[in-house]
Amino acid sequence: MSVELTDLHCETCDRVTEHELEYTGRLLDSVRCTVCGAHLEVPARDMLPSYLADLEQRVVSKPGRMLRRALRDPLGFVRQLPGAMVRQPAKIFGELRSVFRH
Repeated sequence: MSVELTDLHCETCDRVTEHELEYTGRLLDSVRCTVCGAHLEVPARDMLPSYLADLEQRVVSKPGRMLRRALRDPLGFVRQLPGAMVRQPAKIFGELRSVFRH
């Protein structure tokens, strides 16, 4: 899960304010106004099919991305591979937990 900040028009404040955009994978999960706290979440039943399609695309494209990285920086690739292999399952688990918590 990642969070980004951006300026959007808040319907509650009726002005442009800073908002937190929360992403699960590459999909928008929720939006919250940092001024008034108005919060909009994407329901899990709406998000799950899109998340699974996005996850499938990421899994299918992973070998090619890994190959490009290995060719571009072989030493860095070998050094970082063990840590990446440990982090990925936790990352996917966290994303799934975020999707199902709604």
